[in-house]
Amino acid sequence: MPQIRRYWRPHFQRYIEPFCGSASLFFELEPARACLSDINSELVDALRAVQIAPDVVSECLARLKTDEASYYRVRAQRPADLAPTARAARFIYLNLLCFNGLYRVNRAGHFNVPYGSKQRKELVSELDMRLVSRALSNADLFARDFADAVDDSEEGDFIYLDPPYATTDTRVFTEYNADAFAPKDLERLRSALQAADQRGVKFVLSYADCPELHELSAGWSVERVRTRRNISGFIGSRRFVEEVLISNCEVSDA
Repeated sequence: MPQIRRYWRPHFQRYIEPFCGSASLFFELEPARACLSDINSELVDALRAVQIAPDVVSECLARLKTDEASYYRVRAQRPADLAPTARAARFIYLNLLCFNGLYRVNRAGHFNVPYGSKQRKELVSELDMRLVSRALSNADLFARDFADAVDDSEEGDFIYLDPPYATTDTRVFTEYNADAFAPKDLERLRSALQAADQRGVKFVLSYADCPELHELSAGWSVERVRTRRNISGFIGSRRFVEEVLISNCEVSDA
């Protein structure tokens, strides 16, 4: 986070994140205007419900027990059968209690990560839910392809991209769902960023240090950073690795 936030400038007109995931940089910066997008419609629907009705989502979440049997009952629910706020609570609940906080679905689109948090009792406090809602009040939320989000950017905007790693390196986790970002999408990503660059849009992209990097980063600055992997079956295997920040921005040392 400290390395990435050096690329941000307060004068940027709008913050755009096409692979918003946890939106951790967005919540760190709390920009005055933002556009958060992701292809995962359940994620976007959950953010939208928290944005609009944080207290109702908190009430729904408080009704859910955190034991293993309850987890599998909640996981078996069909999201389409639930009200938007209950659906958001289910999404947050599963993410917090599943193994390693991992998001993964099967070919049918059903969340299939096993239970993994025997110690967690409190999920999200009402205060934290309200703070998240307040931060999201300045954000437009879209469930859409990353290229559409990049194409909507204009001069003066700043884009942060953190796509799933599309690599042939089997050491890097890439299994999220059938529509997940894949090696075939790298050329689309580069083309979208080239067009945005020509429009005067600034961006920074965080990515694995892998063979596919060289073609993706050609013509832009590359900064190598060290980060800790969080997707691993055992804590001891969560090692520090080299990753890269690809950008057309100047870095602030302040």
